[in-house]
This record gives sequence, structure tokens and C-alpha cells, in this order.
Amino acid sequence: MTYIVNSLAQYEVHVARYYFARAAYVAAINRAQVTVADYQGAPATEEALFILVKSYDALALPQLRDDAKRVLEKNFPATEYLTRGFKDNSDPWWKVW
Repeated sequence: MTYIVNSLAQYEVHVARYYFARAAYVAAINRAQVTVADYQGAPATEEALFILVKSYDALALPQLRDDAKRVLEKNFPATEYLTRGFKDNSDPWWKVW
């Protein structure tokens, strides 16, 4: 069951990343918020929070950006997203091996 939940969360982040890459920031925010709200504790929530930070920054919403960044730093203190950005992952979202 955990595998299914993590896969669903990763799929939502995959779609949010797609929207972010195409400058559809509101859509990316909506997908990332679904991940954070519905799949708490899933590993994909770290990237979802980073997408929120970057999308709010692109929309020039500094207060929301700072709130999302604070949540990201609080829940994932050793996050590499704030220093390196998106990870270069050429594997599909569903491939776990």
C-alpha cells in the first residue's frame, strides 16, 4: 500500500514539474498542493514544496514563497533542492529499479 501511495504522490509531482516547465505556474501550484495535502509523509512532498517555492517566486508572490520555503526547510532540513534546484532524473516517474 505504501508503494501505491508513494507512486501516486510522485505522479502528482511529475505533472506539477511538467506544468512548471511550461510556465503554467498556477497549475503547478495546484498539483503540488494536492501532493502536500493528500500524500503527507511521501518522499515526493519535498519536491512538491520546492515546486511551490519556485512557482510562487515566478508569480512574484513573496509572502507565499517564503511560507513554502519555511515549511520546506522545517520538514526537510538537509534538502538539496534549495541549493541545486531540480534533480536531473531521466528515469520515468514509475520506474523504481
